[in-house]
Amino acid sequence: MVPAYKKIRIAFSKTGNAKFISHLDLDRTMKTALTRAGIKVEHTHGFNPRPYLVFSLPASVGTESVCEFLDVNAEASTDVSSVKGSLNRNLPPDIEVKDVYAPVTEFKQITDAEYVLTVVSPDMNAETARKINELFRSPVYVEKRTKKTESGFMDFDIQPYVKSLECTLVKEGEIRIKTVVSAENATYINPEYIIKAICKYLSVDLTDPENSVYTVMRTRVFGRDGEIFR
Repeated sequence: MVPAYKKIRIAFSKTGNAKFISHLDLDRTMKTALTRAGIKVEHTHGFNPRPYLVFSLPASVGTESVCEFLDVNAEASTDVSSVKGSLNRNLPPDIEVKDVYAPVTEFKQITDAEYVLTVVSPDMNAETARKINELFRSPVYVEKRTKKTESGFMDFDIQPYVKSLECTLVKEGEIRIKTVVSAENATYINPEYIIKAICKYLSVDLTDPENSVYTVMRTRVFGRDGEIFR
């Protein structure tokens, strides 16, 4: 008899050292945790069946996130209220399940993502913060990978897809940038483009770890209705 399934959504965070694992490694980690937790989920078909997992908007390597989502089809008899605890007991410390529930939205409805970037560098001061705020009020071109050119790169204006951006001075040598950018497939903006633009237009070097450091945290994602996605 073919078991019946129900879709459940697992909301989790990926912070600390977990920001350095690739999406492939995250996929393996979640499959292992589900198996060890005894949560029975639908598998792919064929000669080598594997748990069928669907992630939304995976964060890039080096990006922390407190709003990651994973959909699985669990057996209908699964006690959803116990999944969170079972998974957290089988996940590494820097990956934590925040909530488990039956989804009412689809991942394709995600349109935007909010990030907080913190930059520490001798070049960061009140004047730099002002210039960053001014920068994104005009076209901002960065190099983006593409299949449309022989070189594999193109200059792309990201300004229309930076929905909002506010740069503030935390203290001398440290700024914080809160931004909402497009997360749709055709116009997806990697938050690293913000850093690239600052380096290019303000002639600062944020790539030398001996003189500067920056962190990227995804804090929220939004749906087409403008509401926080869940």
